[in-house]
Amino acid sequence: MSTVNKKKLLRKAAFESGLSVKDVEKAVDAFLCAVSDILREDGEVIIPDFGKFYIYRFGERVCRNPQTGEKFVAPPMKKVKFKAFGNVINYTLKYGR
Repeated sequence: MSTVNKKKLLRKAAFESGLSVKDVEKAVDAFLCAVSDILREDGEVIIPDFGKFYIYRFGERVCRNPQTGEKFVAPPMKKVKFKAFGNVINYTLKYGR
């Protein structure tokens, strides 16, 4: 299994779409900004046959400092999560070239 960074992803998408890397980068950046804005408003982004981005809320909880053993209460937090749909691997077969 290999890890793909943004640069490699942009090159692959440019190859698949026939667009320039700069045009693909603008589109990807616009997509990521839109997802970020929607999540900031506590929404969720669902991409059919692919997956969804959503906010997961952690409640207040008691934690312990491992160095001192002191206990403290951590405030509630929000994290972004992504859940891939079961058929995400077949996305290329349905929508690809």
